[in-house]
Amino acid sequence: MKHQREDHVIPYSKSRRFMREAIRSTHHKPMMHGLLEVDVTKPRAYLREVKARTGESPSFTAFIIGCLGRAVDEHRYVHALWKGRHHLIVFSDVDVLTWIERDIASQPQVLPCIVRAANRKTFREIHDEIRAAQVQEVTKIDVGGAKESQLLPAWLFRPYFELATRIGKWFPREWK
Repeated sequence: MKHQREDHVIPYSKSRRFMREAIRSTHHKPMMHGLLEVDVTKPRAYLREVKARTGESPSFTAFIIGCLGRAVDEHRYVHALWKGRHHLIVFSDVDVLTWIERDIASQPQVLPCIVRAANRKTFREIHDEIRAAQVQEVTKIDVGGAKESQLLPAWLFRPYFELATRIGKWFPREWK
């Protein structure tokens, strides 16, 4: 009879529970979903050429964020937020949220990285920002009050985000 591997239970850390609620809090936002196919042959060839020339591996995520920032800049209404019930705020800067995986205490964790004004930055500036976030000291990461909210007990994470979401609808600039 084969020896079966035993399942093992690992702790679901407080920071992971926080991120679960942070992600869940955005589910009410108007989202656009789509399935598309894009030919990335030329960008990939360019990134390989840069790596061969410089030895540095350029971030494909930075390329995508740069393209997204410029596309949204051409159609800013897709980046607008409600202000109250009767107004929209159309922002001039396009902020893009991406997730960065890091090892923290020997466990992989996903951490938020917001690229501010992605529509105005070059590929290189976005690349440098992502690479800096990948090595940034974890204690210095503070996106959307995440650091302060870690002082809350885990059972308050969902009410915290529900309240933040309500406040954000009335003060969208601060929420952004």
